Formats: sequence, C-alpha cells, structure tokens
Amino acid sequence: MNFELFEVQEKDKDKIFNLMELYTYELSFYEDETTHFELQENGLYRISKYINLYWLENERDPYILKCDGKIAGFVLERFNEDGMNEIAEFFVLNKYRKHGAGTFMANEMFKKYKGKWEIRTLLKNKQAQEFWRKVVKSVSRGKYEECFIRDNTRYAFYFEN
Repeated sequence: MNFELFEVQEKDKDKIFNLMELYTYELSFYEDETTHFELQENGLYRISKYINLYWLENERDPYILKCDGKIAGFVLERFNEDGMNEIAEFFVLNKYRKHGAGTFMANEMFKKYKGKWEIRTLLKNKQAQEFWRKVVKSVSRGKYEECFIRDNTRYAFYFEN
C-alpha cells in the first residue's frame, strides 16, 4: 500500500465534509452525556461549524489521505489557543486500518508541524486511545503525558517534537 497526504484546497472541501459524515457516524458509537451527535431530518449529521474555518484561518490545515490513489481518510490540524499543535479530527476508513494508514498520517503531521502537541479523544473511544498511545510513545521516544481533561470528559495526550 502506498500512502500519500494532500492538503485540501477550498475548491475540494466537499471531500472533507463528505468524509465527516462517515467519521461522525463512527463517533456516534462513543456518545455519552458530554457528547452528542445529532442526525438531522435529512439523514445527515450536523457537522461542526468549525470545519469551514479550515479554509478561512491560517492556523488550521486540512489534509486528505490517499492509498494507491484512493481516498483513505483525513486529518484536520490546527494551532490551538493554548499554543499547541492539535489533531482536531482524525479519520481512517475501516478498509485501511491495521495497514499503517493512521500511523503514516499521524507521522506525516508530526514531520510537518513541530513543537508542543495536544491530541484529544472521547472518553469511551478506547480504540483511539490505544492508537494514539502507541504512536505518541514512538514519536516522543516515551516522553509524553496522558491525562483526563475538560472536567474528566475527554482524554488527551501531550508531547513535544
């Protein structure tokens, strides 16, 4: 499998919005009292108002992952209000999981953006926590912190590269 990461231009932002539907559907499995995913009457999820900011603000960067030329996932990176790089959204299609797609995409982001990092997960999303623990441990050479944040409603990883 040959993976490539491409920055998404505004003219192609519909690709991110379309993938957000699949991503949001998957996240809905981890819904709890602090996180709600609303399916609208038209059968689509209500997508975060922040997604459009990826083409309006310099501190936000959207990427599409391709595998052998086909869309395999996406990642949204931003420089947050706490002065850290942040993986805001991260999604790999099931077909490409367990084949190195997520690790490739994460490592590409860590190569492109240096400094302090924050990666948040939903509390119930143990699969994401296991993935990030493995990737962050590797990229940070074991020098990272993980903890509950936002009044124990999220789980996060912190490191510097």
